[in-house]
Amino acid sequence: MTLKREIAREIRVIEEEIKILEIKRSRSQAALIEALISKKEPGTEDVEYFRAFTAEIDVKRTRLQKLIGELEKIS
Repeated sequence: MTLKREIAREIRVIEEEIKILEIKRSRSQAALIEALISKKEPGTEDVEYFRAFTAEIDVKRTRLQKLIGELEKIS
């Protein structure tokens, strides 16, 4: 029972972290879209931030899927 609670807690934490990362990524995404619309070259910093946040989100989503699978096995 304790393992089940621990996994559920970790799932909640990761979901919250993903939300925060998506908000941060949306800032750089907006800058990239603005550059695209203005037909300008996007800033390298914006591109790097977008890629970094996207990579981190992907890692956390993979971990989240794994934890959900573990939780389903226990239930």
